[in-house]
Amino acid sequence: MYKRGFGKILKYERKSWGMSRRRLAKLSHIEIDDLIDIETGKNITPSFFVLLNICEVLEISAFELVNGNTTMNELLKQE
Repeated sequence: MYKRGFGKILKYERKSWGMSRRRLAKLSHIEIDDLIDIETGKNITPSFFVLLNICEVLEISAFELVNGNTTMNELLKQE
């Protein structure tokens, strides 16, 4: 099971790169609609391989995304 709110973390990381959803979707080899669903929380269980592709592009750890870390936990508290 993925950490609650990981879509918000992905969105935060994507924006910190100054990257559009379209660009991230293209680089991750996924459909933009799938990325939107993940970021907005409509899809809370994307395949692990989709998650790995996104994390590779954003240069973040899939482990930290799934389990959370201090920085990411702080982001989630801003809800």
